[in-house]
Amino acid sequence: MSRLPRLVRSALSTQPALGGASGTYSLPCRKVVVEYCEKSVASKGTRDFLLQNAAALARSYPSVEFVVMPRPQRAPILRGFYLNGRTKQISTHNLAATQIIPKMQLLLESSGTKTTHLKRNPVQSSSESARGIWSPLHDEAHKL
Repeated sequence: MSRLPRLVRSALSTQPALGGASGTYSLPCRKVVVEYCEKSVASKGTRDFLLQNAAALARSYPSVEFVVMPRPQRAPILRGFYLNGRTKQISTHNLAATQIIPKMQLLLESSGTKTTHLKRNPVQSSSESARGIWSPLHDEAHKL
């Protein structure tokens, strides 16, 4: 398999534009790292994505830093870094280039917050416990 041209790699390593394109809004995603193996069959779709679609995608999101890193003998991944300090990682193992585009959009448009269940509400009490506040001084096993 051929290596990605050095020109493509340098064109995809971008620095974010300050303040985004309009200067008023920047995406919660601050950085996307694409890691792939240059020889693996499982990384073929990721390599095709980088050659065909990644440059246009990087140009359309000027506030996001894009980094492309070879990762020898490892599974290909997309990793998003967010302003709130969280990261999200998506495996692109054996995916075609057309299947990677929605995964990349998911990383770019996510807020970075932890996913929560929408159907279940957490149980919250509006009153104190019937037993009161526990203290080790009230426990018989801990008394001297």
